[in-house]
Order: sequence, then structure tokens, then C-alpha cells
Amino acid sequence: MSDSLPSPSARYARSSRLVAYLTVAYLLLVVYASLSPFAGWRVPNDEATRFLFAGWPSYIVASDVVLNILAYMPLGLLLTLLWMGRAPRRVAVVLSVAAGMLLSLSIEFAQAYLATRISSNVDVLTNSIGALGGAAVAHSWGERWLLSGELRRLRETHFRAGARTDLAFVLLALWLLTQLNAEIWLFGNGDLRHLIPSHLGVRYSADAYLLLEAGVAALNFAGVAFLIGAIARSFAAAAVSVTVLILTALMLKTIASMALFVPGNPGLWLTPGSVLGLVAGVVLWLPLAQRSPVRSMRAAAICFAAGFLLVNLAPENPYLVAALQIFQRGQFLRFNAMTGLLSSWWPLLVFAYLVYLIGGDGEDRPDAHRDPARRGL
Repeated sequence: MSDSLPSPSARYARSSRLVAYLTVAYLLLVVYASLSPFAGWRVPNDEATRFLFAGWPSYIVASDVVLNILAYMPLGLLLTLLWMGRAPRRVAVVLSVAAGMLLSLSIEFAQAYLATRISSNVDVLTNSIGALGGAAVAHSWGERWLLSGELRRLRETHFRAGARTDLAFVLLALWLLTQLNAEIWLFGNGDLRHLIPSHLGVRYSADAYLLLEAGVAALNFAGVAFLIGAIARSFAAAAVSVTVLILTALMLKTIASMALFVPGNPGLWLTPGSVLGLVAGVVLWLPLAQRSPVRSMRAAAICFAAGFLLVNLAPENPYLVAALQIFQRGQFLRFNAMTGLLSSWWPLLVFAYLVYLIGGDGEDRPDAHRDPARRGL
């Protein structure tokens, strides 16, 4: 192949909307987590840039350092993948690290105007290290495994082509992130009870709570499974994807329970209601799993809408409220605020996506061109 022609990975990266969507979504989440609750703005007593030349702090919280690094690693990875389709790999690495550092500097500068935030040059350093780590991963394995390698082949072989499938991937990735919010039930996104009059909810009782918890887990499990089924080319691909996604979600839920509850209890989410909900979700999904894509979209929309309704009718569990002890300082507070916001509004995002997709006509509809693998089902 001539050097003047772009490599397959470069062409794919240039045209990949999935990478661009994920990058934009993650950028917005980082900014929100760093500046929320967007209140208490004031003019700082000192120069806003003074933190850059401050001395090394007398103590450093290890968890903050780790979280700062981990938070910017996906950003460095995504930015490098995005630029690899437009520039040589080394240039893409330099650009992504520089962008991560500039973003961190801008956020720390803005935090100087927030009474609830403390600007820190250590944060800039650790964020930059995280961006560098993510860029290094993309440089080493991005082309082989992500852009033109195994993941791309799996994507093209087992899932439908098009930007709308990419958007579904983004929504599913955000759904996984919501599982790190330990304040919600298993899969129970959409908690907007603070906007709803309290008398409209169900009174707390052990039996009612168990059934509501099971219903929320079952409906959201089935909704996610139907969404995956609508973008997969075969039932086998959908079944494997659902299994991997649910197991990953349960692992993240376990990590959240260990980190955010005192005492740390990795199995706190494993209640009779959640177990019943998992079983009921499988029973609800499997008989309808081989429906056409558009019918799967409709089933997913119904499940998410019903799950959203149940979450907001449910009472607070007084035992859960008493057990939850979020760390009130450091990066955990920011991270929990980010996952909490995402958890509250994710069902509305996915419902709007499904309604838009179902309402499409002609070739835009998901069942307009059925895959051969689907015709035999």
C-alpha cells in the first residue's frame, strides 16, 4: 500500500462516530464531576493561578491520587484514538496529553472561583499522568485491538452498522457507569423523587419494598437486554453481550458497595429483591429475545418507562439510608455527584433515543434492512 494512502485503522478512526461520541460524553462528565454543584461562585482572595506555584502539600490522600489518574486515563485513550485517524500515532499522543493537561488546568482555574473547591497543582499533575497513561494504551494497542483489530471485527460481525448502533453503545457504556452510584437499587436508574410530591409514593413496608425492588431490577435488566437485541445481528451475539454486560454491571456494583458504604460490604446490593429481579428479568426477556429489531426497541422503551415509574413510586429504605455513608471529602464526593446525576437522567436519555429511533421511517428504521442472520430466527 502506498504511503500516501491512509491505513485501514486510520480510515476507520476518521469515520468512527463511536469514538467521537464517547469522547464528547466523557468530556462532559469530567467537567460536571469537577465543577458540580455549580454553586457558590465568588472572586478568590488570592490570584486564581496561585495554586500552580504552591508548595508540595504536607499530606496527600492516596485515594484522591488514584482516582485523579484513573479519571483521566479514558480521556487520554479516547482523544488519542480520535486523533490517530488524522495524525501519526506519536503526534496523537502528544495532542491528547496536552489536551488533558489543558483541560485539568482550566478546571483547576475555574475551581478557584468555587467556595466548595480547592485548586491543586497535584491534581493537574495526576490528571496529566492519567491522560498520558491512557494515551500510551492507545498508542500500544489502539490500532491493533480497537481501531482495526479484534474489537472492530467483533463490532462489524455481530452488530448492526451505523451511527445509531454507536449511540446505543454510548448509552450502554454510560449505563455501566451508573452502577458505580451506590445510592440506587440494582439497575434502578431514574430516581427523581425529589421532584415528586411525597404523598404520591408508596408507603414503606417490607413486602412492598421487596416487590418494587424486584420489579425495578427485572424491568431494567429486560430493557437493557432488548436494547442489545435490537442492535445485534443474531440471538447468540445478543445473549453473549447481555451476559458480559450484566456481569460487568454487577462487578461495578460490588466495587461501589465496598468503597462507599461503611463498613464496606461488597454484597450489599445482593438482596432477596435484587435476586428475584434478576431471575424475573431473564424470564421476561428470553421468550421475546428473538423479536425483530423494531419490536425489541419498543419492548425496551416499555421496560425502561415502567422501571422509571417504579423507581419514583418506591419509598426510601430507612435501613439503606442509615447504612450509606458517602465520603464527604476528596474526589469521592465529586465522583458520586457525577454518577448520581447520570443515574437520575439516564432513563430519559435512552427513552428519547428509542422513541426517536422507533419513529424513524424508511431505511432509517432498525428493521428496514434485516440481516440474513435475523431472517432465519
